[in-house]
Amino acid sequence: MKLNLMEVPFSTRGSYLAVSYLEGKFQGKEVETGLYLRTVHGSAKSSFLARITPVHEKKALQYTYEAKPQNIRIHTEYGEAGFAFADDKTMVFNGDVNLELDFMSEGTMFTFAQPWKSGDRDFYLVNCFNGNSRYMLRAGEGTITLDQKWSVSTAEYCRLLLGAGTGEKYTVTLEENFEDWMDRGLDYDYEEVVNNSLHQFMEFYRSMPTVPAEYEEAALVAAYVDWASIVSPCGVLQRESMFMSKNWMCNVWSWDHCFNAMALAYNNPKEAWDQFMVMFDFQKESGNIPDSVNDAVVINNYCKPPIHGWTLKKLMKIMDLSKEQLLEAYEKLSRWTNWWLNCRDENGDGLCEYTHGNDSGWDNATAFSQLPPVTLPDLNAFLVLQMDVLADVAEKLGYMSDVDMWKTRSERMMQRMLDVLFRDDRPAALAGFDMKQVETDSLILYLPIILGDKLPEKIRRNMTESIKSEKFNTQYGLATESIKSSAYEADGYWRGPIWAPSTMIILDGMRECGENEFVQEITHKFCRMVQKSGCAENFDALTGCGLRDRAYTWTASVMLVMAHEYLN
Repeated sequence: MKLNLMEVPFSTRGSYLAVSYLEGKFQGKEVETGLYLRTVHGSAKSSFLARITPVHEKKALQYTYEAKPQNIRIHTEYGEAGFAFADDKTMVFNGDVNLELDFMSEGTMFTFAQPWKSGDRDFYLVNCFNGNSRYMLRAGEGTITLDQKWSVSTAEYCRLLLGAGTGEKYTVTLEENFEDWMDRGLDYDYEEVVNNSLHQFMEFYRSMPTVPAEYEEAALVAAYVDWASIVSPCGVLQRESMFMSKNWMCNVWSWDHCFNAMALAYNNPKEAWDQFMVMFDFQKESGNIPDSVNDAVVINNYCKPPIHGWTLKKLMKIMDLSKEQLLEAYEKLSRWTNWWLNCRDENGDGLCEYTHGNDSGWDNATAFSQLPPVTLPDLNAFLVLQMDVLADVAEKLGYMSDVDMWKTRSERMMQRMLDVLFRDDRPAALAGFDMKQVETDSLILYLPIILGDKLPEKIRRNMTESIKSEKFNTQYGLATESIKSSAYEADGYWRGPIWAPSTMIILDGMRECGENEFVQEITHKFCRMVQKSGCAENFDALTGCGLRDRAYTWTASVMLVMAHEYLN
């Protein structure tokens, strides 16, 4: 498997380092074309650490690269170089053509390199202030040459040249260095590093959900995107966590993590549980969980929809949960549910509202074209299902009075939802406290299909017919806004493109309604699209082309889970 580094960054499980090949713009900034070493730490002012360039006699060389999960190889007319991850903090460079690491200190403050000693072992310490990180480099074989101009308290330029004599090779390690760094006295054999990295990835790949043979190529890419997007506990993150991407969406969002937990659950129960619980590590006393987190930043301005009961139900089917895990989940989910009931039913009408599109996960969907709050059936459907799951877990734990409480609350909200949020047996979005109906043709209205046969037959029939219609069902899958709508945008985020989570939630509900043929049809479309366009954040509904961040974990995870569950 070869990686396109313009779309999928090269990294390894646990690491906050990544390598991308960039040209044109990255995160809105003009960049010189080339290979870049980047950091995904949330505290970094800039993700750029160093530009990696092969050189000969101080001149940059033309080159091609070949990237695989285990290493990157650089090919030039003067020779080759490569690099791989020895562990989550250490990279090993090897080659017979010189490599320049330009730490791009021009116009920055406090970025520089200095010689460092550990006994009789020589290092260079590079301090990357904008990256809020430091790196220790050592030549096990070959040499490191510093090219730097010091000025008062920073370097005007800072470049390290990795090289070796004619006919020889260098082996240089670069290690992430925090204040507690100690020389471990390690030297590395490059080929062993490469082979070990491949072994680790293949073990992970084989642990992920199996898919039909026709989608194995897509499954391999999906597994790599998931594996390479994992970061180790660091800063405020207490668990190994799967970022949404190591491009620029370098966070965990509080509904994205649910889909990643499901993909891990089949053969990685500990990792799945950590991924499911990671956002609850930040749960407030009120019960709210944040919108997103990384190792340095917790965003509390928004939240995400309460799909966690639905997710827990899935996890309980896939893996065995201990009593301790059920207790933990019950306590966290109870508080999360009560937060919605207590803090997001502003007018006390028994239905919860979104205070912004971001809270729904469908940030700019047309359902939010009016000033919030907006009362939507999907939110209340998620809560109905979540309370049903809480009743089931309470019964497993022997909390019989809680069983009755959750069932009563669920039934009450279900009836209110049917009375208020369905007009002429069709779902409606209602804005403000005067409950003015919003003109929208968004797929978000049809997420309550997840309730299956809890919905009245006529409502269920109307919803399934709309979902299957040409409004939403394209050659590539389910558009998030009707393609016949005047508000449809090909690259409109939640105003048209196909997304993984909406697809999976809809299909789960459609299967509950007995629409198995349709579920398989859409799953095939989605898998073929991923095979064609990779694990993009979202996709053009009419062309299937990938949009936005092109290495997104929930897309990878959803593809794996749906192919396994619906096609095997």
